[in-house]
Order: sequence, then structure tokens, then C-alpha cells
Amino acid sequence: MSARILVIEDNPANLELMTYLLEAYGYSPEVATDGEKGLAAARRERPDLIICDIQLPGASGFDVARQIKADPALATVPLVAVTAFAMVGDREKVLAGGFDRYIPKPIDPETFVVQVEESLRQTSQAVRVSPPLKTGSDISSTVGSRSTVLATILVVDNSPVNLDLTRSTLEPLGYEVIAVSRIAEALDQARCAIPDLILSDVNMTEGDGFEFLRQ
Repeated sequence: MSARILVIEDNPANLELMTYLLEAYGYSPEVATDGEKGLAAARRERPDLIICDIQLPGASGFDVARQIKADPALATVPLVAVTAFAMVGDREKVLAGGFDRYIPKPIDPETFVVQVEESLRQTSQAVRVSPPLKTGSDISSTVGSRSTVLATILVVDNSPVNLDLTRSTLEPLGYEVIAVSRIAEALDQARCAIPDLILSDVNMTEGDGFEFLRQ
């Protein structure tokens, strides 16, 4: 079985991104949206790793860390802080507060799972079932050795975050990604490049995916 990961985060966008990335690599994370629910889930699920925001409603991330480390059944579970704190000394403050690792926001899709798995290796209970995430050097050597890409994928989405996430997920696997935010540009690219696959959002500011499909 895969490692059990608990994610405690009250921001819906951050929570969605972290769970998406973890699920993409074979994990089925448990989620909680505030400190009290996170503590209850930790005691109930006994996870192999806990990822916790610092600024939470109710019990803060520091409160969660304090209670986790005081619980003999959970004290050895790696505890990872995910926070937007960026001032000098914040990292030291987070580690002194009981966390074992610090991952800054905004989340970097290319390195997030690598950082999580480094923390998982601190416990012998963690068992991997998905293939290891490639590092930058692995990606360069693998992609550079190919005479052709696996396939060309046209991605149409007016959200820069979604475009960046899709590109950072697919390109390391050997796909060429053409990312565009407007339907008119997407049509031009589709006619010019003839992609092997098109991934399109439905709700966009200039028209919609159904109009794109019709054209």
C-alpha cells in the first residue's frame, strides 16, 4: 500500500493543487481544512506523513505541531510545514515550532512531491508504489536522448496556473506541450502544428470549449 499522507490546509486552491500532485504519484491523501479537524484526522488515521499549513482557522499550524509531537502515537510522524512565511528567520521559527521540514508557498509542482518523499524517507513505515519522480537532471538526460517527443499536446486554458501545472506535469514525461490561453490562438496552433491531443478548458473568458470544439 502507498504511504498515508494527511494534508491540513484551509485554502481551497492550495489544497486542490497539493492533493492533485500527490494523487498523480499514487497517493490517496486524507485532507482536513482546519487545525482541529487535522488533529482529529491524525489521531484517527495515524498517517505516515502530515503536511500542514501554518495559518489555519482555530488551532494554528504551531498548535497542531505542538499537540502532534506531544502525542506518543504520533510524535515520530514527519511533520511538514507549508507556508507563505518568507521573512528572515521564519524557516528557523517553523523548525523550532516542531516541524521537521519547511516547504514555501507558492507550491512548485515540479519539486513538491520530491520534497514530500524526502520527508517520507524519515519513517520506515512509508512504502512507495508509484515510480520515482524524475529530477531535473534525469529529465534533461532522458528527454535529450530522444530523437522525437512522445506526442504533441495542445493545452487551451485561460488560467496561467493551470497551464503551468499541465506543462510541468507533461513535459518531464517526454511530451511537447503547446500552451495557449485564447481560442483564436488555439485554432491557429491546431491548424499549424496538428497536435496528437488537445486538452481544453470549457469555461474561458473569450468563448468556451464547446465553441472551440465546433470550430
